Amino acid sequence: MKLSTSPQGHILKRFDKDMRKLQKRVLKMGGMVVEQMERLQDALGQEDEEQARQVIEGDRPIDLQEVKADRFIVRLLARRSPVGGDLRYIVAASRIVTELERLGDEAAQMARILFIEHQPLSGCEKEPATATIRHLLGRLIALLEQALETFESYDYRNALMLARGEEPSCVELDKRLGDLMQCVFDSQQPVAEAVNFVLVLRSVESSLRHVRNIAEHTVYLITGEDIRHR
Repeated sequence: MKLSTSPQGHILKRFDKDMRKLQKRVLKMGGMVVEQMERLQDALGQEDEEQARQVIEGDRPIDLQEVKADRFIVRLLARRSPVGGDLRYIVAASRIVTELERLGDEAAQMARILFIEHQPLSGCEKEPATATIRHLLGRLIALLEQALETFESYDYRNALMLARGEEPSCVELDKRLGDLMQCVFDSQQPVAEAVNFVLVLRSVESSLRHVRNIAEHTVYLITGEDIRHR
């Protein structure tokens, strides 16, 4: 972690302390989201409704972390009037914080669908729905951890691959989601049994988009190039 020596050399040494604090806040929030997803995985494996409720309740601390990060960023902008690479770092961090908050929302939403609504949940490909979702969550968690690592280490190559959806695990997860969605539509399951499974698949799909967005913001941080919506 060398914030004072970014690839362009724009992050000035006198800002190191503030930038390190900001980085720690972002990574702490990322860790909270990872833990939330892992708890949902455990809840599915153990059919534990109490753990699922903890996932839902865990969304509140993530929201508060976003507020704290935003306040820190506002104070940093007011005190430092940053330019160049410093400003770019702050903008990228702010965008990543927003993506992490939305990932927390998605995890809480999945927990509500899977445990609180108590509706029938029919999977696909002769595999229990809970087993399928746990597997999808495992891949999603790994990709989120990878995205956070690219942010922490200024890993341009891997950030760009992930942002473009070219990273092998990302390609595999995206294809798996598409196959599962098509399977549900082809199987002609009763709507009441299929709808919640589809909603969870959509939530995983949205979560993957947020992970890729984090990688996009990291590319912007490193190069100054905004590759969103390309």
